[in-house]
Amino acid sequence: MSSDAPQNTPADHVTAADTTSGETTRRALVLGGGGVAGIAWHLGVLAELLERGVDVDAADLVIGTSAGSVAGSILRFGQVGAVYDQQLGGEADVFGDDEGAPVFDMAAFGAQLQTILAGAQSAQDARARLGRAAVQFAQGAESPLLGQLGAQFPAQYGWPEKPLGVCVVEAETGEFRVLESASGVELFRAVAASCSVPLVFPPVEIDGSPYVDGGVRSATNADVAAGYDRVLVLSCGPEDPASPMGPQLDAAVASLRSGSEAAPPAQVMVVGADEASISAFGANSLADAARVPSARAGRAQAAAAVDAVRAFWA
Repeated sequence: MSSDAPQNTPADHVTAADTTSGETTRRALVLGGGGVAGIAWHLGVLAELLERGVDVDAADLVIGTSAGSVAGSILRFGQVGAVYDQQLGGEADVFGDDEGAPVFDMAAFGAQLQTILAGAQSAQDARARLGRAAVQFAQGAESPLLGQLGAQFPAQYGWPEKPLGVCVVEAETGEFRVLESASGVELFRAVAASCSVPLVFPPVEIDGSPYVDGGVRSATNADVAAGYDRVLVLSCGPEDPASPMGPQLDAAVASLRSGSEAAPPAQVMVVGADEASISAFGANSLADAARVPSARAGRAQAAAAVDAVRAFWA
């Protein structure tokens, strides 16, 4: 199997019954990247859906990338409502407060990417070039996310019982992996790796190798949901279809809908952050100041979309 394809993908899970046809319907929930703002936005959307009776936690698989891996873990532990309330109460998020938050300048990052990726021969090669740049940038430093996420997801709690996939990229080789409970990696370490934006946070060591943000490949990695009948995607923003690092959202959705020899066609619904939500994210999605407005914007957007999501998910 090509290393550009999802590795170690959770499979063969209990399915939900489709009461309209009498057949089983396998459902996947995909949660994408977006920093502190993205975590808060996801929690706002999920909190509203759950409160309105849309049981997104009934998904046969939750796939999380970066911020989505944090939100997905919180969902699987049944803590969405409590953590959403903490967001509004002003408690610091996993990345700390504004004073310690790294500044993420998207324009500057894009300029760095052009230089780093110049001459890449494949998607995996492009990811490896960026991953190696992240290793060099870190100069051996340990990621602060390990301590912060270790406090949120203590090792003794293990992984949630319901299937959860956490998307990461091996920094030196560019290999894409989907970590799960059977992967033998502590949850907090897997999530920290998935959140380790290259050139912002140091890579996270897993099994002796450095790993970076799964968003290096795609902000959503929605193609991991291939083989599921119904796929709901929460996306914090558009993905660049010209990205050389992996299948972006539009392409993944088209592939899911068309199906293949190995996977039947899927029904796909994408809930992308609206203008109000993107405005709430602000200029630095890693800043603590983005949490409250992003959480509220996510909740408001979900309230407007709840009937459509309920009809799709049910």
